[in-house]
Amino acid sequence: MKRFLFGILFFAVFASSAVTQKSILGNWTLVPQHPNPSNIVSIEKDSLKIMDDWKFAAARTFNINYPGYGADKIHLKYKLRAIISGDYRIEGDAFRIYTPVIESRILEGTASDEEAAQASLKEIEKLIRDDLRVAAPVLNTSETELELQGVNNNPNQKYTKPKRLPISKLTMDSVPFFPPEGWRFPDNAKELSNFPVRLKNSKRDLLTVIKADLNGDGLIDAAAYLMNAEKEQVALFINISQSDGSYELKPYGNADRGLIIENGIMLASAGEHVDAVTKQKITIENPGIMEIIFDTTAYLIYWDSSSNEWVKITVGKKF
Repeated sequence: MKRFLFGILFFAVFASSAVTQKSILGNWTLVPQHPNPSNIVSIEKDSLKIMDDWKFAAARTFNINYPGYGADKIHLKYKLRAIISGDYRIEGDAFRIYTPVIESRILEGTASDEEAAQASLKEIEKLIRDDLRVAAPVLNTSETELELQGVNNNPNQKYTKPKRLPISKLTMDSVPFFPPEGWRFPDNAKELSNFPVRLKNSKRDLLTVIKADLNGDGLIDAAAYLMNAEKEQVALFINISQSDGSYELKPYGNADRGLIIENGIMLASAGEHVDAVTKQKITIENPGIMEIIFDTTAYLIYWDSSSNEWVKITVGKKF
């Protein structure tokens, strides 16, 4: 089998003329690239975790497109899921791995001969192992991006990783409130609908989190959209901080079914607002929560100190 792999499988880091272990730790994701149509094996998805005990773990999806496999020149086309783990070392300006363990299985696709497809796995894994032996130099690196020089005459690749942990792996802001057990903040752009709109209107929090004194007691409160992957639910949570320093994010309303956060939130200023249904003017003493239903409407949620409860009105703000 002719050896063509798209992109590199592992990478090195060059920073200030020296490679440091700290600079590569974390979870990295490959930015999608257009594969070379002449490649037999191309990377579709790539998630790589580098740990500080000189271990790595990678989860990759490969596209196999081999038009002339075996003596009978069978056309094989399928997806391959590979879990790769092992040790790594930094040698000079290169990242090199040792004793890789590969577990792979066919996911989906077509093959003119299923038996031939299964037989090809050994050769595909050999290509992967051969490529793992190649250390890759880095063109440049930053806190959140690595630009790598590809191997086997392939294009340069870019890996990215979240900038801040653990509250939200997406946002540049942090919240002093951790989600309840089973719930979490979004991990990536695919978990947020209308991502370009979010990025345009709020690069800092992507319309997922707000922080302010919502009830006028001098303490910072918070509201956030959280996810529960196991239950496949999404819900808005609100926290009212206590004077003893305790806090708790509690769900507001009912949880929606899904694995994508469809709505957004932003801070509503204190002052006058208009109820879009009754046309009455409402004055709120403290900042509130603007819940955005993209391309539809918006709701103002605010704390009513006279009744000690949350009030929700339609304001008709659209994005």
